[in-house]
Amino acid sequence: MNGPGLANALDRLPRQTLASLPTPFGLAVNLSDRLGVDLWIKRDDLTGLAFGGNKVRSAEYLVGDAVARGATSLITTAAVQSNFCRVTAAAGRRAGLRVKLLLRGTGAEPVQGNLLLDHMLGAELKFTDDPDPYSAHTRGRLESWAAEERAAGGRPYVIYIHGGSPAGALATAGYVHASLELDAQCRAAEVRPDHLYVAVGSGSTIAGLLLGARREGSRLAETRIVGVCVGALSPVVGPRVKEFLRTTAELLGSAPLDEEVRLEDGQRGEAYGVPTPAALDAIRIAAGAEGLLLNPVYTGKAFAALLGDVAQGVVRPGTTVVFMNTGGDPLVFAYAETLAAIRRGAAH
Repeated sequence: MNGPGLANALDRLPRQTLASLPTPFGLAVNLSDRLGVDLWIKRDDLTGLAFGGNKVRSAEYLVGDAVARGATSLITTAAVQSNFCRVTAAAGRRAGLRVKLLLRGTGAEPVQGNLLLDHMLGAELKFTDDPDPYSAHTRGRLESWAAEERAAGGRPYVIYIHGGSPAGALATAGYVHASLELDAQCRAAEVRPDHLYVAVGSGSTIAGLLLGARREGSRLAETRIVGVCVGALSPVVGPRVKEFLRTTAELLGSAPLDEEVRLEDGQRGEAYGVPTPAALDAIRIAAGAEGLLLNPVYTGKAFAALLGDVAQGVVRPGTTVVFMNTGGDPLVFAYAETLAAIRRGAAH
């Protein structure tokens, strides 16, 4: 499908305006000089709602669908420091909906970062010790909570995102829109990117970028798009991305995208949410060169992959690179001691 066709398909979906768009796109002059490439940053950390980040784009379509269906509440689940849950809490407030969050944790975690914002935004919180958001137990907890809502006369909208779900397709649509936006910005700047790097958690963001990028006439049609896995690794995430691609193409009436998704496993480290030396070094470099603040869970690891590929010659001198800064800024406060140690170490 061509660009206008995708844009028209997106326009037919219910949408709640939440994000400040388009987000900035500009050349990082100091980092470009340091790395020997033309490095452009797409500032999706600046989407505006409740500290912004990539989840705001997804929430526009999810909350739009919930409102169109007459929902009175939103119910979802993720990690205790989830950016998605924080954005859902804010989006629900904007749309006049109650928000209920099932967080993976004990409930005894320090109230800081995203968890603090969940409280400030008035979300109702429950906690689960099940580490798997895709387990039957987790799904059962969500459905049980929804049943309680219905029994009390409410109309809950359960946001259970996976590749084959309607919610997953709507979440991915947010990044199809982002891809069209980025293409227009590349065209205006007369930029044709050779590489694009983005953090990958569930896989919906990279799926949306790919669907928008690979259409006829796009400035991103030949771009090497690299997803940097920060949680589950490529054997798990790869099939999920394919599912997001399939269901979102169906939602938008687009042709299926048959492409091998490039996923980088080498930056995750010990586990999801555990900072790595490479990520901390990438955070220090970005802050020191551009005043660009990254976090140790998502964007720090994605930027570390970019730096590693430059150092190894995978990204050649003089090429054009886009870094998709997907945000997650409240996470820096949840990792305050770890991040402060970067500066202490640099001083010695």
